Amino acid sequence: MDERDREIRYSGTLWRVRWDDLFEDMEAQLAAMARSELDARVEDLTRAEHAGVPLAARLRASGGAALSVALDDGTVVRGRVASAAEQWFELEEGVRRHLVPLRAVAWVQGVGALAAPGSGVVERRLGLPSALRALARDRVRVLALTRAGTVAGRIARVGKDYLELDDGPRGGSVGPDLGGWGAAGRHTSSTVLPLDRVLCVSEVV
Repeated sequence: MDERDREIRYSGTLWRVRWDDLFEDMEAQLAAMARSELDARVEDLTRAEHAGVPLAARLRASGGAALSVALDDGTVVRGRVASAAEQWFELEEGVRRHLVPLRAVAWVQGVGALAAPGSGVVERRLGLPSALRALARDRVRVLALTRAGTVAGRIARVGKDYLELDDGPRGGSVGPDLGGWGAAGRHTSSTVLPLDRVLCVSEVV
């Protein structure tokens, strides 16, 4: 084998090595692109899944979790998640219970990242009035929080869109024209509260 043949063979070997290296590099790039595309698709799917998850589903999956919940008026209630429906959830603070409408929530701390499956037909029918009627059956004293103040008493009636309490206001102020209450707190009748004005109903212990 002369010098020229050795050079040609050596050159061909170099080209094969470079060609193999090029293909390996391309394969590595394609694999990285595929992983990146898969990650992006998973992220898109995750975002799409989260976009369809309601807060109620997160709360249902957080049973027993300790939450801090700020209401629209700035009041913060704390407790562990006892139950949750589409329109409301219940917190337990020791032996005391807080019934919170979801529409009255400003923010929540402590809720888990998981979401419970969609609620069933029965659960969807359990609106805030149903939960309040359960408290009425227990004959417990409650404290209803509104932007106008707080009203305490036992739940006398729960209508389609209102809550009626016996007894007088406690822990806050009620205007003289609300439900027949006088400036000194004397009552002439029960107090009726529109449900869409109620921020929280707490058990008095």
